[in-house]
Amino acid sequence: MEQKNTSKTKVLTASEADLADGRHPKTKNHAKYPKIFPKKRRVEKDKVERDLEALVFGGDVEDLAQEVYHRIEQNTDESYDPEIEEEEEKQKSIPDLNQKPNKIKNGEEEETSDKPLFVIDTKGSRVSHNKLKLPQNISGSSKSTDSAKEQYEDDDDDDEDEKEEKDSESILTEVEGDKDEKRAWVDPDDKEVSISLAKRNMLRKLRKTEDEDTISGDKFEIRLRKQHAKLHPTPGWAVLPSELKKQKKRKKRARSSESESSDASEQQYSDEDIELLRQSHGFLQKEKPKFLPPEDLEVVRMRDANQKAYSQSVIQSISFHPNAQVLMTAGLDKTLRLFQIDGKYNSKIQSIFLEDLPIRKASFNPSGTEIIATGRRPYFYSYNVEAGRIEKIPKIHGRQEKSYEDFSISPCGGYIVFAGRDGYLILINSQTKQWIANMKINDSIKGFDWSGDGKYLFCIGGDADIYQWDVGARRCVHRFQDDGGFKPTSIALSNNDEYIAIGSRSGIVNIYDKSCLLSIKPKPLKAISNLTTAVHKLEFNHDSQILGMSSHSKKGQLKMVHLPSLTVFKNWPTSGTPLDYVESFDFSPNSGYIAIGNSKGKVPLYRLRHFATA
Repeated sequence: MEQKNTSKTKVLTASEADLADGRHPKTKNHAKYPKIFPKKRRVEKDKVERDLEALVFGGDVEDLAQEVYHRIEQNTDESYDPEIEEEEEKQKSIPDLNQKPNKIKNGEEEETSDKPLFVIDTKGSRVSHNKLKLPQNISGSSKSTDSAKEQYEDDDDDDEDEKEEKDSESILTEVEGDKDEKRAWVDPDDKEVSISLAKRNMLRKLRKTEDEDTISGDKFEIRLRKQHAKLHPTPGWAVLPSELKKQKKRKKRARSSESESSDASEQQYSDEDIELLRQSHGFLQKEKPKFLPPEDLEVVRMRDANQKAYSQSVIQSISFHPNAQVLMTAGLDKTLRLFQIDGKYNSKIQSIFLEDLPIRKASFNPSGTEIIATGRRPYFYSYNVEAGRIEKIPKIHGRQEKSYEDFSISPCGGYIVFAGRDGYLILINSQTKQWIANMKINDSIKGFDWSGDGKYLFCIGGDADIYQWDVGARRCVHRFQDDGGFKPTSIALSNNDEYIAIGSRSGIVNIYDKSCLLSIKPKPLKAISNLTTAVHKLEFNHDSQILGMSSHSKKGQLKMVHLPSLTVFKNWPTSGTPLDYVESFDFSPNSGYIAIGNSKGKVPLYRLRHFATA
């Protein structure tokens, strides 16, 4: 008997032999095979090249290529016939009329027999397969496929439009319901919990109406999420593209609705009404000033203005920047400190130490670019805020003064006036710090202040005479006596030049109107006697509705006067307000804040809520 050869010997075809040699198979189906680079003669490589190939490719490049060729050889299909494949593709393209309708997407059909009833897309909206309205007679024609595709897309757009028209709370409710299946844990008792929104002040903002009180726990969660989204909106870089499309659609729909409403409103008015509205737009745009009520002053205590760096001595002077929310403090510790005022953090900006000047008074110039600091020394300092440069002005030529403690900068920014000895007012140029002129009164100087435009300088002497100086002409244009004047201590003018306030050592403050400039012995509008010690500081706020007056001879000596009614606010400050000895105070540029410097080196900060901006 003949013994059969049991060894498996594979006979290579011509195409496989070509593949083994690295050549393209020369058959009619050669397009199906990938291109293979021709086989090259093996080149001897040194150790460095082999190590580099092992590091980059994981082994010898030629050996890896041979492995790829071998895999292609094993996967080669000899029975490939393009005619048979074309017939199979034609059979696949013929639809089965007994098969259920398929979802059409991008011109291709996908079977949906094994898919669930609902499909959750990435946008979080539910799409039902029952909503796919395809034609009853499905054929292989392109017209039926296109019509079905258009109908499906129209239904999908309608569903998105309906969802966008829902209110925010219903959307939140639907989203939370969709996410319940994905959550790791859901508390079923949330719906049974009752929460009162009216009992706690911090929850009242979640109410929809004033009468609403109790809601369930799940609704409470939804409203909290909605409130958080209002306070902390999603940043632009974190918004999904799908959400951006929805926002664009909402804006487009809002614009269209606004145009429709404007058209409808125009139809309601006649031509005469429209013409009248066009002519009267001037006074409609102007807002009437909001007057301060005389009964109570709405005040809220904020964090201390200098909480980041308390002073090591008494706060002698404080001043707000005229154009920014910056506060400057100064004292006998020889240090100027600048703070960024926001009511919460009040961050420290900078400290400037003047080694040989215990500061008695410091102030910004009207543009806020310079700070003038003075003390009981024959010199003073100028600090350039923008350049950060400190300049010492050793003296004023023509004057031999021992102290430049008291000064004032004109509202126009062109002059600085100092109180000198023997009743002299020393006027210098604010830019060059050079002497301009002297103006003298009959007694020692107790106080001075500028008019709103900086044209006039008002000064009061120890004899209770008030002098009105024309600074440009350097002459006194008017002089009158303070009624019942007893040792005056200070004077202040309102920004609108309507009021003049004069304080005395007895604690009485006389308030005059501008008619006092026409008489030698005018009568005050009212004498305020709420302070019991000498008045050391008087200041009006920016719109001349509040007059602040203080004394550092006794604790808590600070009062606020309502000027239109000339009455003192009763609700603030009170005996319980922690003011200590008030050394200085200042209003912010728009009177939103009032800062008070005391003897403990602190600056309590209060928000005046009547004024919208600081």
